[in-house]
Amino acid sequence: MAVGQTSIYQVDLREQKLVLDKPTFHIAEVLDLRTQHQTIGWVQRGMNNIRVPANLAGGVKDGLSGWLQVQLPPRPGSRAVLLRVHDLRIGEVTKVTSEKASALVDVDFVYQQPDGSYRVLQRYIEEEESRGVETTGRHDDNIVACLQRACTQLNALDWAARLALSPALTQEQVYYRGGRKPAPATYAILTAPTPAMGIYGTFLEFRNNKLEPVADLTVEATNIPGEVKAFQGRGDARKALDEVWGFSDGQQVYIRRKRHFYALKRSGDDFTFTEQALDDPGAVSTAGALGGLAGAAIAAVAVRGDLQEYTLDMTTGRVADFDYMEQLAKRDTATVVVYRRPGGPAKPLAVLLDGQELKQLPANDFVLIPWTSKTREISLCLDGADAPCYAFIPTFGATTYVELKARTDKEEPTLQYVPLKEGDYYVKKMRRR
Repeated sequence: MAVGQTSIYQVDLREQKLVLDKPTFHIAEVLDLRTQHQTIGWVQRGMNNIRVPANLAGGVKDGLSGWLQVQLPPRPGSRAVLLRVHDLRIGEVTKVTSEKASALVDVDFVYQQPDGSYRVLQRYIEEEESRGVETTGRHDDNIVACLQRACTQLNALDWAARLALSPALTQEQVYYRGGRKPAPATYAILTAPTPAMGIYGTFLEFRNNKLEPVADLTVEATNIPGEVKAFQGRGDARKALDEVWGFSDGQQVYIRRKRHFYALKRSGDDFTFTEQALDDPGAVSTAGALGGLAGAAIAAVAVRGDLQEYTLDMTTGRVADFDYMEQLAKRDTATVVVYRRPGGPAKPLAVLLDGQELKQLPANDFVLIPWTSKTREISLCLDGADAPCYAFIPTFGATTYVELKARTDKEEPTLQYVPLKEGDYYVKKMRRR
């Protein structure tokens, strides 16, 4: 199905380098296990800071795989690993006189054993920020800085020790988010050829490909890519098509939204379309801060609206922009942070997650745990037969902080829940080191 083009900013890694001292591994394949694959976030473009969806050039799976295989090619003695991407997000914050670009990269490395089973070597969650007057061009730097740290740590890892602790996984558990292959989509509209000319009264009629045949539909293009006007009837009986969910002209399917019709484009097991966005909140905020002629100009552009891509969820029929998709991804995961304050014993202390060593945590450091199971509590323990444990069900879409308290060598270390404000304070200080 044809559709108008949407401006998606491409973050290109081709000019970037990843350097390791005597690499012990190479990347055989990249697996994209993110909740949504349409974008990696937003950037702000132009003098008016118009928000534009962004993606990695070539996509996360193919684009990142191609780049990493150039940076870390197979070498004599190097071992092949899979890189699984659990999250990869960029964002920008604009103030009156400066900008901040940020990247979050959540990946793990998986090694296939001689018996065919797989074991996770280590998971790394890295963040990077850049500040300046214009930071959109720094997203590739930030992403690669995160990947560089993850790969450097893996290169120094004791593989034998990690593999001994890591449970064996099947191919299905490794290759699919949640460890299970999703059931194939069976909606009729996803498996049928382009429908004949007709109208859909409801979303369910569209999903089930049950259209009402109509022979006298006419379509006229507008000056907005992907948008059309639709009419039914001939001559004096011709009238604008109304009170329908959508229609097919026999070549293209259109969705009705706010009294306009937009061309639908297949995107995996969903559909997307472009329309003029609502007022841009970032631009309106900037306009208010600047005031005067500059503020008026920015506000005018914001109110006008630029093209934005939307997703039609085939399960619910809900139309959502990428802000919603990003929030949906966040609600799918609870973040747990275990940290140690500065001071106390110099020796790192082992933190165990469900009985498996997560990290040797030194003072003034932290570890992030993305948790996706909504039916099982998270169990954190310290090492030792009588070591303390802390088990709980975290809040999804939020961050829970747990402090590993270890003040002196004589005092037994403990794991304790910490209020959000207190945890934020200490972890932010650690990030700024």
